[in-house]
Amino acid sequence: MFEKTLLDELVKFSKKDAVRAHMPGHNGGEGLDPKFRHNAFRVDVTEFDATDNLQDPKGILKKSRERAAKAFGAKETFFLVNGSTTGIQAAILAAAPRGSKLIVDRCCHKSVISAMILAGAEPVFIEPEFYQSHGIYGAVTPIAVMDAMHDNPDAAGVVITSPTYHGVCADIEKLARHVHSADMFLLVDEAHGAHFAFSDSLPKTALSQGADMVVQSAHKMLPALGQTALLHLGDSKLVSADRVRKCVNMLQTSSPSYMLLASLDMAVHRMRGDGAKHLEKLIERITELKSKIGVLSGVSCVVSSGLENDYDIMKTVIDFSELGITGYGAAELLRRDYGIYPEMADEHSVLLYFTVGTTLKDLERADRAITDISKTEFKPQALKNVPKLPPIQMSAGVGRSFYADTERIYIGEAVGRVCAEIVNCCPPCVPVAVPGQVVTNSVVEYLSVHTDIETIEVVSGGVSES
Repeated sequence: MFEKTLLDELVKFSKKDAVRAHMPGHNGGEGLDPKFRHNAFRVDVTEFDATDNLQDPKGILKKSRERAAKAFGAKETFFLVNGSTTGIQAAILAAAPRGSKLIVDRCCHKSVISAMILAGAEPVFIEPEFYQSHGIYGAVTPIAVMDAMHDNPDAAGVVITSPTYHGVCADIEKLARHVHSADMFLLVDEAHGAHFAFSDSLPKTALSQGADMVVQSAHKMLPALGQTALLHLGDSKLVSADRVRKCVNMLQTSSPSYMLLASLDMAVHRMRGDGAKHLEKLIERITELKSKIGVLSGVSCVVSSGLENDYDIMKTVIDFSELGITGYGAAELLRRDYGIYPEMADEHSVLLYFTVGTTLKDLERADRAITDISKTEFKPQALKNVPKLPPIQMSAGVGRSFYADTERIYIGEAVGRVCAEIVNCCPPCVPVAVPGQVVTNSVVEYLSVHTDIETIEVVSGGVSES
C-alpha cells in the first residue's frame, strides 16, 4: 500500500499555479540565484579548509560575514541556521545577567520568553498600541518604555519587536537614547525587516537608529531559504561580542547546512546588486496597489497615514469586512478562486506578505483578485472584533514555573492556576500566556474563542512567589 510522504505533499503543493504571498522570501525559488538552484544539493557538504567552519570562521565564511556586516551597517554579523530564535536566545543569554529583569514587548515572539527561561531572567511586560480600527497591534511607545524603566531601574535591558508582524515600526532612535541613558541595552527583534537596509523608501533600520543588537530573519523578506537569519551587533560598549559569539556557538548546531549558509550569503550578495533595484520596483507597484484599494468599495488596507508610526509598505493588510467577509473567509476565497496564498488571516483581514522574491506578475494577479472581489456580492458572514491579547498577570518566575512539576488540564479547568508553558498560535507566535502567569477568565475566553487549543500545562499545586 502506497503511503504519502511529506515530500509527496510538498511537491503536489509546489505544482499549484499559485501566488505565494507568504514567507519564505525566495518565493518558491523565484528569487534564488540560478547558480544556487542548479547546484544546491552539490554544495551540501561539511567542514573542510575550502568550505570553512561556522563555529570558528577563518576563510570564506569569515569573508561572507564581513560582507554582510558591511551591507547592514553592523560592527559584526553572525550567520544563523536555526532562524531568528537562535539569535534572540543568544543575544539575551549574552547580555542579561542571570536573575536580571528585562523590559519586554507584550507582543514579543515566543523565543524571547524561551530565552529568558534559559537565561534565568524575568520579564516586565509593556503593552504596545492596539489599532482597533485595523485589528492589529502597533509598536511600543517611548513613553511606555520610559515608564517601565522608571518603575524598574534595576532592569538590564529592553527587548522590543520592530517591525511588527503587520509592519508597524517603533521609534528606535528615541528609544535607544532613553535606554542608553539608563545604561541598559536595547535588543530589537527586526525579524520582519531585513529588507530595510536596501531601500531609502522603507523605514530606517534598527541598527542605524542605535540598537545594540538586532536579529533579522533573512528567510522572511529576503531571497533566502527557510531558517536562515542574522544577528547584528551595533557599535555598543554594553554588549560583549565575545560573549555573543560564545552563546551563538553554544546554541547553534555544529553541523550547519551549507545549503542554508550559501543561500544566506547569496541573498546578501543579490541585495547589494540587482535585488535592491527589484525591491524599488516592487515598492512602487505596491504603492499603486494600495492606492487603488483605497478607492475600491467595501475594501480597505492599512496605510501609513492611518498610523502614528513608520510603516513597512511591503506588508499588505486588507480588510474585506465591509463586504461581509471575514479575514478567514477572504483568505479561503483568495486561495480557492485565485490561487493566492496569504501569509495569515484573522477575524477582519488578510495579510499578503510581499517579499523581495515577489514578481510584478504576482502583484498584477493580486490586484485583479482584490478588484474582482470588491465587485462581487456575498452572503454576509458572522463578523467579530479582533480581540486584544489578555493582560499578563505574573504570579511566579518564568523559569521556575517552566521547570516545576506540572500537569495538563482542559482550558476550562485552568482559571486560577499558574501556567507552565508558552501558549501561542503560529503565526504569529506571540504568547497568549507564559510560564508563571495566572490563568484568568480572559485567558480562557481568548483561547476558547479564538484558537483551537483545548488543554494547557499548569504548575501542580501552584507556585508561590519567590
